[in-house]
Formats: sequence, C-alpha cells, structure tokens
Amino acid sequence: MADDNKNQNLTNPGQDQNLGDGGQGKQDNPPEKTFTQAELEAIIADRLKRERDKYKDYADLKKAAEEYQKLKEAQMSEAEKLKAKLAEYERQLLEKEREAAEARLEALKLRVLDEMGLPKAWANRIFGTTEEEIKQDAEELKRLLGTPGRPVGSGTNPAIAGNQAQIFTREQIKKMSPEEINANWEAIMKQMAAGGIK
Repeated sequence: MADDNKNQNLTNPGQDQNLGDGGQGKQDNPPEKTFTQAELEAIIADRLKRERDKYKDYADLKKAAEEYQKLKEAQMSEAEKLKAKLAEYERQLLEKEREAAEARLEALKLRVLDEMGLPKAWANRIFGTTEEEIKQDAEELKRLLGTPGRPVGSGTNPAIAGNQAQIFTREQIKKMSPEEINANWEAIMKQMAAGGIK
C-alpha cells in the first residue's frame, strides 16, 4: 500500500514535479520595475526639491546672523570693544615676538658657524637656544663630520691641488671659452706635447 501512495504522488498532476529544489516548489520572483526617462526625472526633481526646501532659509539665516553680530557689536560697551581689540593686538604681538626670536636664533647660529669656519648650510643641523648650547652642538657636529675641505672646481675645470698640473680631455677643451683656453694655454700645450690629450 505504501508503494501505491508513492506511485500516486508521482503521477498526481497537482503535485510539483520539480524534485531538485528540495520539494519547496518554484518561487516566482516579481519582475524588476523599470522606469521611463520621464519617471526618473520626476523622481530626481522631487528629491532635489525636498533638499532645496531644507536649505531655502540659508540666505535668510546668514543675513540674520550678520545682523545679530552687528547688533551685538553695537550693544558692546566701549570698554568691551577696546578689550576685544587689545586681545587681538596681544595675539599679533606674540606672533611677531615668536618670529623675531626665531630670526635671532637663526642669526646666532650663522654667526657661530662663521666664527668656527663651518658652512652656513649646517645652520639647520645645529640645535640649542643659547649661544653656549649652539657652540657645543656646532663643535660636536664639526667633530663628527670633520671640517669641509677646499672647494672643488666645476667638472669641466676641476681644482688644482698644489703644484699639480691640470689634465684636460678633448671634451673639456671643446667646452672652454676662448678666455679659458687662453688662461690654460701653457698646460694644454704641455699636455699636447706629451700626448696626454685624449
């Protein structure tokens, strides 16, 4: 009899024949709603209108705030007005004093570096707020980095160390101005005689 019920369930046209979905049956999803261009524009216009309505009083509120500020200033006593101006001047004075202190400190650093024979470019590497602190830091920096050597000339005209003769390449001579050639004429001629120009 159980077999008869199975056969009856399988052949019953009222039963869902789709067994692959766990017996739940097929669920119909409602089709997605589509909008026409006119409907979309109406929806957007409505939302824009609502947002604009929220802020339509902004200009009026701004004007009222300005009027309130003017009224408040008018109601201030002369002493209060002077007190407000004084506070602003004090703030500006503090700012100028800070800038002057920074300038004095920078000048002090440059003077100490100059006295010690160090490059002025090291000024931002020196720390301290008093002359003694700055000197100590400059001496420490000098000790760590060593003093700079003599300045070296440009790549086309390197510096000559002692009595050492200048050695020129063909490219260097081509790049020289007539004045540079005249100034180095003896060295160039000696080098050409020795076959040293390459």
